[in-house]
Amino acid sequence: METLQQLITPLTTAWYQVDSNELVSFGIFFAAMWLIAVVLEAAVKKVTNED
Repeated sequence: METLQQLITPLTTAWYQVDSNELVSFGIFFAAMWLIAVVLEAAVKKVTNED
């Protein structure tokens, strides 16, 4: 458990030090990646259904 806490502590401190703007940009980036993945999945399903 101590090693886990040693890993988490620097992550949480870094998380609190990150600017909210950086946090927002990360959120937008992940949302865009998720959206692209959803669109690609739908396109692949459509193509495979047509064949």
